[in-house]
Amino acid sequence: MSSVSTFARGLTPSPPEHRQPEQTTAYHQYMHPHRILAGGAGLAALLALTACAAEPTQQLRSGQEYEPASLSEAAALQEVVSATTEFGAESLAEVAQQQNVVLSPASILVALAMLAEGAAGPAADELADLLGASGTERTEAFSALQAAVLTYDGDPALVQEEDLPDTPLLHLANQLVLSDAAAPEEEFLDVLASAYDAGMVTTDFTSAESKQVLDEWVNEHTGGLVEESAVETPDPELVFVLQNAILMAAQWQMQFDPSQTTDRDFTTAAGETVEAEMMQQTLEAAYTEHDDAQVIRLPYTEAFAMDIVLPSGNGTGTEAPMQDWTAQDWTLQDWTAQDWEAVDTAFAGEAETAVDLTLPRVDIETSEVLVSLLQGMGAVETVAGNDLSRIDPAVEISQVAHQAVLTIDEQGTVAAAVTEVAGVTSAPVEPPEAVEMTVDRPYLVRIVHKETNWPLFMAFIADPTAG
Repeated sequence: MSSVSTFARGLTPSPPEHRQPEQTTAYHQYMHPHRILAGGAGLAALLALTACAAEPTQQLRSGQEYEPASLSEAAALQEVVSATTEFGAESLAEVAQQQNVVLSPASILVALAMLAEGAAGPAADELADLLGASGTERTEAFSALQAAVLTYDGDPALVQEEDLPDTPLLHLANQLVLSDAAAPEEEFLDVLASAYDAGMVTTDFTSAESKQVLDEWVNEHTGGLVEESAVETPDPELVFVLQNAILMAAQWQMQFDPSQTTDRDFTTAAGETVEAEMMQQTLEAAYTEHDDAQVIRLPYTEAFAMDIVLPSGNGTGTEAPMQDWTAQDWTLQDWTAQDWEAVDTAFAGEAETAVDLTLPRVDIETSEVLVSLLQGMGAVETVAGNDLSRIDPAVEISQVAHQAVLTIDEQGTVAAAVTEVAGVTSAPVEPPEAVEMTVDRPYLVRIVHKETNWPLFMAFIADPTAG
């Protein structure tokens, strides 16, 4: 799975007095040699300005070394995880309209956290509410979560191999691309380097080369699952792009036998019946029933798991046959962050259950614009640029775009996502001893880091046969 997010803003031009970068004639990605992609999601943030000088792309290096926080010292860890889950649940409920949607809450919120490092006043207050923490506590929590998942860092190109890696690959990368004329505060650049390990380059957004800078980074850090940035250049008003990418590729702990995959009926969110490729196996897994839905946790070989929520319609579990369920029985608004937290609590204490699972193969990609979503969640002053003064006093967000890819098959999962924002100036039920879970109607997916329950990816599958 992979995702990329981008933010863009506008600012008035000012000279980059504090920088003495090394000039290069071609784009050069700065990242630590250990950093490799395994599967993913990403986020990019853009700023727009009124004019900028025509200089070649330059590589920047903050004087600060990457020094991530640890989970044990992150005081606001649970608040940030809860905020990420809430953002994902509300986003799916808002965006999904009887169609497939996949996004990376982790990617989007890491990007917003980096943006918050440059915010003050009303924007800082709004982002604190959205992110679950502010100041040093916010920085430490996101830095610690990033470092925890990067224990499984790997080469992004591996997602193109025929077989998924035996050990999960989880890559997360950050980059700041600045206009030649942009001059954010040095403290802002330092915290991006020390807490988020963000690479930094400058470019001339009026040149065609700037598009290559953005596209190559997105392509590399999603293993080619997302081919290019959603940000279009040349654009003389762009000031900077803040990019985050998360890419994941992982095998199931218990793989499905391809010979058992057959075509079966699936009732879509639109109420239509389609034939979907259905995988099948009987396995021991964490299972619970909550809020009139069946929930199963499918572990990968290490550290990560996929949670699947199947609404039952009338009754619970096997008491509600498929033909009794309609799209009107259950909506995404019925499943909130509190429901996810109840599931986490149940999975922490319950023994595994024998489950006869039937699950569709999935290969989907989605693209969403999220500016109005952020405004609806209270980030009105942030979008208006009031105030992002540690970046520049005259910036606003004009675009937030999110591209994502998700593949689920017998072997495991590959996912990637990209989000971009552009701007211009101006109590669980005891399950039975054996359970049948046939996923033949719309369902929810969440991929989590098991130690923290940080949601890396969330999806609503309305129709597994639709791309």
